[in-house]
This record gives sequence, structure tokens and C-alpha cells, in this order.
Amino acid sequence: MQTADASLRALNTLQLPSTAEWLALPRSVDQARDAIERARSADRAVTILGGGSNVVLRARLPGVVIVPRILGVEVVRERGDVLVTAGAGVEWHQLVRFCLGQGIGGIENLALIPGSVGAAPIQNIGAYGVELHERFESLTALSCRDASIVTLQRSQCAFGYRDSVFKRRPNDYLIVSVTLRLPASGEARLGYADVRNEIARLGVGATAVSIAEAVCRIRRRKLPDPKRVPNVGSFFKNPIVDANALERLRSVLPDVPTYHDPNGTKIAAARLIDAAGWKGKRVGRAGVWGRQPLVLVNLGDATSNDVLRLADAIRDDVANRYGVVLDVEPTVLGTDT
Repeated sequence: MQTADASLRALNTLQLPSTAEWLALPRSVDQARDAIERARSADRAVTILGGGSNVVLRARLPGVVIVPRILGVEVVRERGDVLVTAGAGVEWHQLVRFCLGQGIGGIENLALIPGSVGAAPIQNIGAYGVELHERFESLTALSCRDASIVTLQRSQCAFGYRDSVFKRRPNDYLIVSVTLRLPASGEARLGYADVRNEIARLGVGATAVSIAEAVCRIRRRKLPDPKRVPNVGSFFKNPIVDANALERLRSVLPDVPTYHDPNGTKIAAARLIDAAGWKGKRVGRAGVWGRQPLVLVNLGDATSNDVLRLADAIRDDVANRYGVVLDVEPTVLGTDT
């Protein structure tokens, strides 16, 4: 079933006013296939929306917006690993909690990341030293061209830093389930000082459960709950720069935090934005969160134009001051008319 002129305000965590020409909420693979086929037969564009936690929605989304609501989790234990398959509509944090309840570690560093399982590969979500691609086995999807079902392995997904083939070719696939390969014995990832320090404050050993608890505490301190303060988490990617750019940056901002990356040196975007004085500033009804300058928030009745004008002003200022260009993390969807 599809609904005409449906509001998407409750389906995006920035709570921006937006209307879908048609909206479908399939709860099974067959219903998802039917939504695609109906769109194709009516020559309507298809837009796939997950948990709405990494998008900026403009006023109107033409065509059919499909929000998969496919649930269910299946566990298969092998000799050395555990395969966990979850429906696209499962909330990501609920999957983390489910795994911990089953004594399965491997994604605890990704606790409390908002959004759905189906959206996780699109962004190649990552936090505190772990990225999804490291735990990813495969996914099942429907082609939005002909509604055929396909299985894609990790090598076919072209994962990168907050990137994938699904982000580069949006709406080519409707992901219906994701399979993770998790280590049966678990392995503590404590590469971030924040996590190590929080574990020490908890006064416990580094287990999957304690790491998840530490990550949740850190995220709750730094990031606003999108149910209370509408936001999409980190709005900008941490830029990766070469040695020359790093040297120039350190000449004007010597204390900027850096992290190793195979393609260069990753810079803390939050430090750049903070040093430029943007914490707490606003444009229209959009503002920069006072505790974490990477986060842009809806102060009430903000529009996509408010959010994007603020983002553009921050990018321009940081580029002018420090010679570093920040890339926006969420995807912008729709039109203003």
C-alpha cells in the first residue's frame, strides 16, 4: 500500500518538514518488490529511506519513497565465527544489544549509532576504532531497476570512509537484509583514549558489554538524543590530508588532533570548527550543538535551507582559515518545490 502526499517529518531525525509524493512502508521482501514494481510501472522515481538519521530532506521528494520495515534476526554459529543476519528495518542499536545478549561481540564500539541495519552499509558506519566493513559478510537487496533479488559480498560494496557503492549510486538497490561475520571469541578494540578512560572509570575489565556501556556513556555526553534535539549526528567527515597540508595546518593550529589513515592523516573536523568559533552559533532555526561542534541541530521549525546554509557557512569559514575543505556526511534528498 502506498500513501500519497505523505509527511516525512517523523521519518527523519532532523525533523525537517518534507513531503513524499508517494510513501511505501514494506514489511516483507514481497511487499518491497511490489513497491518497486508499482513505481516502475507508473514511471516514478524511487528513493530509499532508512532510519532517516543521515539525511537532509528538502521540501518535497518526488516519486515513491520506500522505507523498509523488514524485521528479524538470525544467528548461525560456525567454528570460529558467528554469522548474524538482520532485516533492513531492525534498529542498529537494537541489533548491537541483541548480539550482546547472545554473548556475541564485535560491534560493541558501534553502540548507540542511530539508524537502521539496512542503512548501515550505505554509510559504512564507524565509531571508536571499528567500521562496518570489518564485520560485513554480505547483504541481500532488490534491484530498483527490475526488482530482481541480488546478493552482494563485501568486495562488491566498494566500502570507503563513510562511503560505499550504495552511497555513490543511490537508489540502485533496496537493501532487505545484512549479514555480519562476528568473532566467536570477541576482541576488545580500545584504540580510542575516550573508551579506555571510560572503561577505567567504570572500574571493570574490557569486555564487549563494558565497551558498549562505555561508548554509550561517551555518546550520551557528547551528542544530543535526536528524539529530544533533532539532529543527524556528525554533519561533517573528518578530512584526510597529505603531509604538506598537515604541515600548513599545524603552523596555524598546532594542537589539532590527528589519526592515522591509509590514505594520509585524518584530522579532527570538530577541532577545526571549534577553533573557528562556530560552537553554539546559528543560521535561521538551525544551530551548532554547544557540546560537539560536528553536530548541527534543529532548534525548532528549521528547514533544509537553514541547515544547509549553516553547513555552507561553516565549510567556507574553515576552508578560508585553515585551507581544509570539510565534506558533508549526510545525504541531501529532494527538491525545494
